[in-house]
Amino acid sequence: MTQSGVSHFYIAYRQTGPEPGGIAVLDAATGRIRTTRALMGSRGLAARSGGTATKLYALSEGGHNISAVDTQTLETDTLYSDQEQSWATDVAVNADGSRLFLAQGLGVLEVDTASGKEEEHPVPQKPVFASWGTITASPDGKRLYLGRQGQNSNRKVTPCVLAMDVPERAQEGTSAQDDNAEETDPGPGQAVDIAAPAEKFHGIQVLLSADGATLYAFVPHQADPLVAIDTATLTVTARAQGPAPTALALSPDGTLLYAVHADRAGSILNAADLTETGTFPSTPDKAPAIAVAPDGTVCMAYSDHTCTLIAPDAAEAFAPARLAGAPLAVVTAAASEADPQPQPEYVGQYRRDAMPRRYNEYSGGHGMWSTDTTCEQGTFVPAYDKGYEGRYTLTDGVGVWRKGVLGSGENKKFYRIPAWDNLIVDGDDVTWL
Repeated sequence: MTQSGVSHFYIAYRQTGPEPGGIAVLDAATGRIRTTRALMGSRGLAARSGGTATKLYALSEGGHNISAVDTQTLETDTLYSDQEQSWATDVAVNADGSRLFLAQGLGVLEVDTASGKEEEHPVPQKPVFASWGTITASPDGKRLYLGRQGQNSNRKVTPCVLAMDVPERAQEGTSAQDDNAEETDPGPGQAVDIAAPAEKFHGIQVLLSADGATLYAFVPHQADPLVAIDTATLTVTARAQGPAPTALALSPDGTLLYAVHADRAGSILNAADLTETGTFPSTPDKAPAIAVAPDGTVCMAYSDHTCTLIAPDAAEAFAPARLAGAPLAVVTAAASEADPQPQPEYVGQYRRDAMPRRYNEYSGGHGMWSTDTTCEQGTFVPAYDKGYEGRYTLTDGVGVWRKGVLGSGENKKFYRIPAWDNLIVDGDDVTWL
């Protein structure tokens, strides 16, 4: 059991092979995964700000479904599902958790979280005609900020963000789905350029301060830096030094930004002027996810399926834990009080200094071959399902083990790990707890 109200980290991860995507609950005190929940493949995750939310909103990988997830039980309900609508690329929730906003390219779908009622809002295409891929909402839900969708064409376009006021109903007292109710004209949007024109770029990432006063925007992997935008004037007020980060999170008090980079350790920035005030231990990664809990604990999830925590003022990160798939998003919310699907107890940790080998079954169990999935030293290993014991020969020098012939080879044990997509681990690589 976990003390009620204590925050944990909830990590949405991608479907891997036949295994569905889902949500992992990372214990903020121990850095270990307490439980997981399969969830139709997941594109993203949203939670009311502040770390005390008891509802999460998971956007399916196909972009056509939103599931409400209870943080206390991990039980899920479908809040929105429509295969006919344009697929959504991102989801945001307002401060009180009453409304969701889904970015759908040329439009935004608003969903009432209590009733599930939907309302479509076309995105103003002046002054910029574009498709919009990321979204964040002002605390009161009356203004949206959209990041331009990345594109792969050879035509140069300008990375920018768009401020869009949510249209109001002309007739008070009408429901969100009342066809007789008319929306007021939202007028043109207000665009802010954040980087130089580029031929190809990733979608612009947007992050709004808790008070709604400052918008942070960047294009991952680009030479142009992270920028801060005053939402009252929609002008760029600060630019960070160096290339943009790959992921960004805001401290609970709104004074610091935590940036993960593709080529160096993490940096801590002053949220007001974007000057660097310090660093934190992180692994360079091209597709990480990051969040900060109310007590200042930082959670990082990496594309190699590992995740780890850094306690406030700690010099080192926790030993990594392993996800069942590549992470997509991480949020902090009120901890679950019980494990509806308990994870196996952790029984070991990787002990190799070099890249550990991990194995999958080959030819009906007659051999083991290495995969391209790796674990960092110290990664927690959950309980195994069954063992493969016998004499094996390392046949090609790069990690492929096959059953020995006529008693040849080394005595080996391999262990199947159900929580890791049934991959098989070399027991020699593990320090058993």
